Amino acid sequence: MIQQSKIRVVYQVANEKIMLGEAFSKTCGDIAAMWLKAPMEDLLSDEEGFKISLYDDGGRHVADKAVSMGTADSILATVD
Repeated sequence: MIQQSKIRVVYQVANEKIMLGEAFSKTCGDIAAMWLKAPMEDLLSDEEGFKISLYDDGGRHVADKAVSMGTADSILATVD
């Protein structure tokens, strides 16, 4: 199994999370930089909207960030 860092893109409604896709990279720096550059969206509710989650190369969850639909689309468009 190849260990890779990744960004997981989800849409959350209430307690339901719908995974839209994942962006992988063989080099952790590329994915981490992409996650850091993604602008954070100000949401009225933490329970709705597009979110991205960063996972390290060992598969451990690092952090979450709320993003706009456009940012989520651009991350999914760069999938290797």
